Amino acid sequence: MFTRSWPHPARASRKRLADPSRSKTVELRHGLLDHNASSHCLCRVSVGDNSFPSTRSKFPPEPAAANAKPPHPGHHVPIAVRSLCVELAKLYFRYIHDTFHSLFHPPSVVEEVIDGTIPRVLLLAMISLSARFSEDAFFAGTDPRIRGRPYAQEAEHLLNIREVSMTTLQAAVLLGAYVITEGEAAAEAVYYSVACRNALLLDLPNMAVTSRVEQEVNRRAWWTLCMIDVWSSRGVRIPRMLTPRNDVPYPMEETVFHRLRPDGIDIPSPSSLQESRASLLTQMIKLNAILFEISTVNELAVSRSHLDTHHKEAVDALTAKLEGWYDNLPTGLQDTHANLSRYATIGLGPMFVAVYLGYYHYGQLLYYPYLHEDSYDETVHGRYYADKCKGHSIGLCEILYRAYSTPGCEVYYTMVGHVLVIASTVQLHILLFSTDEVQIRTARSRLERNFEILTRLQTFWPTLDVCFTRFREFHKTCQKYKETSFRMDQWMLQFLFEFGKPVGEKDPDDLVELRPWSMQDLGFTPLS
Repeated sequence: MFTRSWPHPARASRKRLADPSRSKTVELRHGLLDHNASSHCLCRVSVGDNSFPSTRSKFPPEPAAANAKPPHPGHHVPIAVRSLCVELAKLYFRYIHDTFHSLFHPPSVVEEVIDGTIPRVLLLAMISLSARFSEDAFFAGTDPRIRGRPYAQEAEHLLNIREVSMTTLQAAVLLGAYVITEGEAAAEAVYYSVACRNALLLDLPNMAVTSRVEQEVNRRAWWTLCMIDVWSSRGVRIPRMLTPRNDVPYPMEETVFHRLRPDGIDIPSPSSLQESRASLLTQMIKLNAILFEISTVNELAVSRSHLDTHHKEAVDALTAKLEGWYDNLPTGLQDTHANLSRYATIGLGPMFVAVYLGYYHYGQLLYYPYLHEDSYDETVHGRYYADKCKGHSIGLCEILYRAYSTPGCEVYYTMVGHVLVIASTVQLHILLFSTDEVQIRTARSRLERNFEILTRLQTFWPTLDVCFTRFREFHKTCQKYKETSFRMDQWMLQFLFEFGKPVGEKDPDDLVELRPWSMQDLGFTPLS
């Protein structure tokens, strides 16, 4: 039986949705808490208060009249006293940052929250993602899935896209991360495009800095955008915005980064190359480059009536890259129980797990087209790669099971739901087509455990409803069209890569071409 201790916030998730705006309030004056107020009260963010600083801009500010935002009368967002703000910031770094994106120097941001100097748009955007994990009584009675909504809406209002700055970039990424939790893939792409444009306008990797912390934050944000650009653009079938560059150094190792202080420029250490090689974010970046090629190869598979020699050669080449990535890892970064436990003790357990969720997921994507061949053909090549797909699916499941049984390693970011659904379809393939009773029993057990994880994730994220819908449609397809359910066609390509969009019923003859997203798909209603 799969049992574990889950975080407390989910216990409230099945309660009837409450109005998040009903609360006691106390004014937030000049961007700082009113220390004369009761420590048990809430604060109120006033939209007209511009006293919180923003990160410096490379470009001169617009004239005040042109840059002013319209008033937002009567709209106040309840926000916790400073102690809870600090807790929410720490929850953001525990559950979101470095698994979803890497935008900040965590110790510096927590200090800014404590002393009240963090830009309000960033604080609110972080809270929109982290409030769902809080156990504080302030959120009692409010479903974790909707707790962040008013804070995201206020952050959206505060975001000034006319200001080209690091703050604008960071806020856009945070809001992009939020809107995809509501299933708004098109809005996510828009926010990420704003962030990418800011990075290009600022020449982020080469922007003048005053400390090594700032330099490293800029590099990590740049690489974050390069990774986001791959899977976000792929998810809505639009071109990438950022061209990969070879002149931007990889990030430094995370514990070295966290020890830096933002009070001067540090001299780079002679071991900087080793620091980068040992960086978890660096390994994510290298894997992400392989993902881009995998998506291209899978498109090639769809355009062919069968997996021809050209496709097999491309898969062989990418297999060498994936296996080469793992073989070249430092011993301390390999997927072992000891390494997982070690990263848990230094607060980097979720990031370590995220690296391997990427590795195993990209492998199952690469080999997925061979599941259909494995079902009905006896070619050695097809069986070999189908088995590798199953192996990556099992690896993904197992790293998740170990993560949830290792304190400090639990992962709850939204993409876990998508990759686990894909892994579950591979287990479903074993259930349907294997003749080995042991394999069948094990696959059934994994499906049960995966369902429990997905159900738990659903208590935090609305977008998990889409994940369940997608898996249900896939299961329905398997029941109706077993012979073609794993064929690599346009429907399957959408299922594997367009994680923000529900899928419809599969056409058994694959006569309907996959069309670009309609206006209705993107949430727009044409004027009559």
